[in-house]
Amino acid sequence: MSYAVLKAAGYVLVHTPDMILQNGTTQTVERAANPESEYLKKVPEHLRSFEEVVNYAPNQTYIGNLTPEALGKLEKPWVGVDVPGSSRDGKFGEIMPQAEFIAMLKLSDVFDLVKLEKGFMEVAKAEYGKHPLATAEELGKLGDGDALSVIEELVNVHHAEAIYHDGKLVGCVKKAHDVDPNLNAHVMFENLVVKASGILAFKNLVAKNNIDPLTIDYVIECSEEACGDMNQRGGGNFAKSIAEMGGAVNSTGADLRGFCAAPTHALITAASLVKAGTYKNVVIVAGGATAKLGMNGKDHVKKGLPVLEDVLGGFALLISENDGVSPVLRTDLVGKHNV
Repeated sequence: MSYAVLKAAGYVLVHTPDMILQNGTTQTVERAANPESEYLKKVPEHLRSFEEVVNYAPNQTYIGNLTPEALGKLEKPWVGVDVPGSSRDGKFGEIMPQAEFIAMLKLSDVFDLVKLEKGFMEVAKAEYGKHPLATAEELGKLGDGDALSVIEELVNVHHAEAIYHDGKLVGCVKKAHDVDPNLNAHVMFENLVVKASGILAFKNLVAKNNIDPLTIDYVIECSEEACGDMNQRGGGNFAKSIAEMGGAVNSTGADLRGFCAAPTHALITAASLVKAGTYKNVVIVAGGATAKLGMNGKDHVKKGLPVLEDVLGGFALLISENDGVSPVLRTDLVGKHNV
């Protein structure tokens, strides 16, 4: 049997400036250890606007509007270098602003854990409603939102994880279990972010490449987070939950983990499954991790740069049988990093 091929790809970035401050571990650890930190006071001055994020050359390269070769020819550092014709929409995917993404968090939640304030819900629904991949069914599921007082009580009394936008409390994520620490509000927030950004990548893969999601047989999710409960911590399954939201209802799947190397393991696995004839169409997908937001922020601030880790990254790949056109995945030439 011939080798599998990389048939299609989708790449997304999500600008989440408030999550840098509230959820990135560099900032949360600093706040816990040194609440009056000079670094924390300076971070807001080093956050980029959505327009600046879109106009950043590496981001334009990631979504397919600029080639790596063209990027290499631009003046460095790339910060502040104008990219003519930059757009949130790209050949391979898109860059999404925070308000729209928070709406996707709500849509990704099937257990009514995400609560959004009424006024913000109106804004988020209106913004997400303009998205080319948004559906009337999704807008209906968003609902009307809740009173700010309800959200404040959930955060202050019931230990819900706060959601901020433009520095204001606009929602929260509730815990999913009264006593299971694996289902506390913080973990559920992280998990929903992974799921929502993974869904965005999956949808872009399908839409940008005219793929029928019903033809997808198997999904491998390979992000840096894990979901589960006290009986099976990290047991999964992001893959099937993303596939469900992406319309791939004929597929099955599982999560594969290996820190930042997981996508490589997933690619080898997917190519092997297709070459063996086990499945014809395998999608690899991963959402972004809030813990990594602003991870190197201290160095960026020290050097007078904006906090560059201000976006969540997501991607999705379709690995299929050889079509005689797409790049071949030579599984006979696979290397490995020995234990």
